[in-house]
Amino acid sequence: MTSPTSLAQRVEEACLNGWPALQSIMLDGWQLRFSRGHTKRANSISLLRASSLSLKDKVSLCEKLYAMHRLPTIFRLSSLDAETIDPALDAAGFSPRFDEACVLYRDLVASPAPEGPDTVILQTSAGDAWFDALARIQNLSLPAQANNRALLDAVAVPAAFSASLAPDGQIAAVAFGAVHDGIVCLNSVATDPTFQRKGHARLVVGAILAWAQRQEQAKGACLPVVADNAAALALYHALGFSTEIFRYSYRLKQS
Repeated sequence: MTSPTSLAQRVEEACLNGWPALQSIMLDGWQLRFSRGHTKRANSISLLRASSLSLKDKVSLCEKLYAMHRLPTIFRLSSLDAETIDPALDAAGFSPRFDEACVLYRDLVASPAPEGPDTVILQTSAGDAWFDALARIQNLSLPAQANNRALLDAVAVPAAFSASLAPDGQIAAVAFGAVHDGIVCLNSVATDPTFQRKGHARLVVGAILAWAQRQEQAKGACLPVVADNAAALALYHALGFSTEIFRYSYRLKQS
């Protein structure tokens, strides 16, 4: 039987590998991620193991490394962290915690996903149409589009991209998923406002889950969602993501 702690650690690894950074380094048990500033998750510090160095000195070194990359220093702090560093961040002038997210989990053994209809396209590479649809739905700037594509091109584990078609052939919703250690992590789930509440999000998520089960023998699925987004939480609970594994939030060095 998998313990709750080991499952949470596997989910954390799936989240990190499923939304990678363009560059990363390990510093005394902390992972520092750098991705041209595109998303906080890909440009922040995760505490994977407890420190052997002085926290004050280590935080200062992190600041120097992020300054070298011309990025703000951001810590991603979760309930899985190997140590508590809030007092050290308080002393160094970091902001209070903000943008709390929760990571939800679905057991695919107990609740497998059926195959989707023909109106859902699934590919193991995104392609221009998928990226263009995501950019349109999320209103991404040209630099953000380039950074998003570079980040997803950096995924080093099996991945799939799904798109649901509206009756007129337009892409109504998209999703992306990557599998690590038997767990598929979903990201970039986005629906065109014109086609919301028509089941398209359910279809693109279901297609990723079905692929992960069939092709990669995934036994579980996870996804991060903003903790105070009631509509998204309701949607994902309805899609079977009923277990909260952990939460995380951010602290930013204030100027």
